[in-house]
Amino acid sequence: MALTQHEFERQLQPLLDGWAVERLVDRWRMKQGAQVVDISCRFLPARRTGALELPRVAVEIDFSGCGKEEEARFLLRFQRYFQRGGG
Repeated sequence: MALTQHEFERQLQPLLDGWAVERLVDRWRMKQGAQVVDISCRFLPARRTGALELPRVAVEIDFSGCGKEEEARFLLRFQRYFQRGGG
């Protein structure tokens, strides 16, 4: 993803509603009943293309105690909150 750490954390906030959230050193652990979702980020060096410099982050999402439908629903919400305009 092309986001700074601040941008990622800001866009993540609405997704956390309804979840018990634990902020760990390297990830966010979200719990809702038996469902656990871990979101980890690895911030990478920016990519420079001419005068343009893009921040980069590698994001991993791990599910535990979730069925395929819950995973799909979560990923849909994640994509909606992290959608960026473009052409």
